[in-house]
Amino acid sequence: MLRSFDSVLESVQGKPKKTIALAMAEEDDVLLAVDRAHRAGLADAVLVGDRKKIRLCAERHGIDLNQFDIVHAEGEFQSVVRAIQLVREHLADTLMKGKCSTATLLKGVLQKDHGLRSGKLLCHMAIFETPHYHKLLFMSDAAMNIEPDLGKKVLIVENAVAFYRALTPSIPKLALITAVEKVNPGAMLCTEHAAIIAQMARRGQIADVIVDGPLAVDNAVSSKSCATKGIDSPVGGDADILIMPDIEAANVFYKTLTYLGGSKTAGLIIGAQVPIVLTSRADSDETKFLSIALAMAASGRTMTT
Repeated sequence: MLRSFDSVLESVQGKPKKTIALAMAEEDDVLLAVDRAHRAGLADAVLVGDRKKIRLCAERHGIDLNQFDIVHAEGEFQSVVRAIQLVREHLADTLMKGKCSTATLLKGVLQKDHGLRSGKLLCHMAIFETPHYHKLLFMSDAAMNIEPDLGKKVLIVENAVAFYRALTPSIPKLALITAVEKVNPGAMLCTEHAAIIAQMARRGQIADVIVDGPLAVDNAVSSKSCATKGIDSPVGGDADILIMPDIEAANVFYKTLTYLGGSKTAGLIIGAQVPIVLTSRADSDETKFLSIALAMAASGRTMTT
């Protein structure tokens, strides 16, 4: 069980440092996060972007740039292409979004011949440490897949399980989230998807995970809710992973826990050749630091189900 981000940090500390390729590094919070990760012994970094602007950002915060390599690149597109090239040439172990837009970064990642495709579906994984839950809570997909059909939801589930098990050998409990805990044929397609995927897992078509659904959020994280509603579930009240029905539900959940729920948060893109640190421009340097820690913990480990 992963109880907190501290357990993730402990799993990385003391191990050989991996290297981040930071695309368009001239941004304050991301430089603070990378500097903190370096000082904590978690990661090295190659800073890709406008050398002069990177130095100005570093000077504002007293960051010593002598500890990092800097690769000069002019503009957003060139910064992304060069950062991805560093990963492809095995000069960096993972990719991180700096000041560049998410669209430009993902366009580079998805390039057929020069990107970081792995043959899997790319999806976003958010991780929360909330004072209202007894362990880390993983959730997908708040930033990539808008309205996934059944086939894509199966791939999202498989990616989420592979990522979770790259961090810990324990078998995760996964809840397929809908607004209700009963199948509502015809009216709520997401409940049908949830029931089908749960049955697929019971029959071994999805391995190394305990799955149940449809479940509402309260059923997934509250044993009391399950008892009150008479729900007998192997996942209820103890979910490790929540799979949301669509990007709207996931994005609202992410921002509610981050801004109103007192949660520490991290975010990554998974399903590429390497984990990609991708957070919102509005996210804090702590969120970016914790995202780096998770990427370092998962980088280089087997991520297949």
